[in-house]
Amino acid sequence: MVMQKLIEYRIEIDGKVTQGVKLPETMILYAVDTEHMVLTAKPNKTLEEKAIAKTRVKVVEEKGKHVILIPTRIYNFYRLEESDYTVMVSDKDPATIMIAI
Repeated sequence: MVMQKLIEYRIEIDGKVTQGVKLPETMILYAVDTEHMVLTAKPNKTLEEKAIAKTRVKVVEEKGKHVILIPTRIYNFYRLEESDYTVMVSDKDPATIMIAI
């Protein structure tokens, strides 16, 4: 039997983008479509109905940045190694983060 190591990839978000709000250690990542993913602190009914995938991700605070640990399958789906992406934060809820690819 061969053991595979689970690899997680990092997306770094400057703490200024979230207006200094401390993010929870675990968030929910919704893959909404081929061009957008949304991170939320709490379940979101609308996203639950629309999302093509949902997973929990870890968030680490590191030198004024939020580091989101993205599972390999999500990273590969969005081809983040090849793509530029834009991070947007809700004014009403800075703990809700949209990433547009």
